Amino acid sequence: MEDKIDILQVGTNQMELVDFRMFEEREDGSIYEGIYGINIAKVKEIIKYPTVIKIPSKESLLEGVYNLRGEVIPIVSLAKWLNIKEPKDVKTKKVIIALFNNITVGFIVHDAKRIRRISWRFVKPPSEVLKNQYGNKIVGTINLDEEHVMLILDFESICEELGIFSEEDVKRIEQAAVDVSKDKRKVKILIADDSSTARKIIKKAVAPLAENIIETTDGQEAWDMLNKLYENTNGNIKDAVDIIITDVEMPNMDGYRLTKLIKEDERFKSIPVVMNTSLSGSANLQKAKDVGVDDFCTKFIADEFTRAVAKNIK
Repeated sequence: MEDKIDILQVGTNQMELVDFRMFEEREDGSIYEGIYGINIAKVKEIIKYPTVIKIPSKESLLEGVYNLRGEVIPIVSLAKWLNIKEPKDVKTKKVIIALFNNITVGFIVHDAKRIRRISWRFVKPPSEVLKNQYGNKIVGTINLDEEHVMLILDFESICEELGIFSEEDVKRIEQAAVDVSKDKRKVKILIADDSSTARKIIKKAVAPLAENIIETTDGQEAWDMLNKLYENTNGNIKDAVDIIITDVEMPNMDGYRLTKLIKEDERFKSIPVVMNTSLSGSANLQKAKDVGVDDFCTKFIADEFTRAVAKNIK
C-alpha cells in the first residue's frame, strides 16, 4: 500500500485515495486524529481553506459557498456531518473540491496528507462497532498498519442529506422506468453496490422492469454469485441473469475489475453490464469502456439511468 508514481491501470482492482485527516477534541481535552480517504477519481483539486460566503443556518451541513474561478461551489462541513467537535484553531484546514453525481462540492477537511494506492481487496466493510458509531456514513475500512485504520465515507449518503438527490429524484427515476417498461419484457437483474442508499434507489428504479432482483454488496460477492448461478442453471446463465448493474467503488473488488472478469469470461461476456456510479467525467467513462462495459451512467440521473438499462434489455 505504498505510494506509487506509475500510471494506475484500469481493471487491476486498485485505486488511489487522498489520505485526509479530521481532528476531534475529546472530553478530556485531547485531540484525536482520524484518518479518512476519498477516491482521487472524485477529486478535482485541493485548496487552502478559502474565504467562504456564510449561510446563516446552524443546522445545515453547508458552511457556505465559494466562488472558484466563476463556479459557485457549496462548501460542506465534514466535521458537522461526522458529529465531530472541532478544535478551536485548526491551522491546516483545506477544502477538497470533488466532482461526483455530475455536481461539484467542496468538503472541509483538517489536513490532506498524501495519495495512497491500495487494492480494493484490502477494503473491508465497516465492523458492527463502526456501524453503531457512524451509522451508514462509512462504507469501507482499510488497515494501514497495526495501529491505524482509514475510513472511507459514503458520499451518496452525504448527497442524500444535503438534498442533492431526494425522494422527488427517485420518483422521476421510477416514472421513467414505468414509461420504458411498457415496451420491454421483464428481466432478471443482478445489482452490485456497497451503498445501502444506492441499492434502495436502484431497486425502486428497476422494479417496473424486473422479474427478479438479486442484490450483492461488492464486486467479489457479485462474481461469486454469477458463478453460483451458472452452476445452479447448468450453464444456462441467462435463465438467472439478464443484466448486471454495478457500482465502481466497492470493497473487496471494484466495478472495473468485476466488469473485466465478466467480459473476459466466455460464460458471462454476453450479459450486458451497466456501470452506475457517482464517478463522473470523461476520464471515468473511458476507464469503463476500457474494461468492456456496455453502458455507463451517473447516479442518480433519471434519464441517463433508464436509457442505459432499457437500451441493454434485449
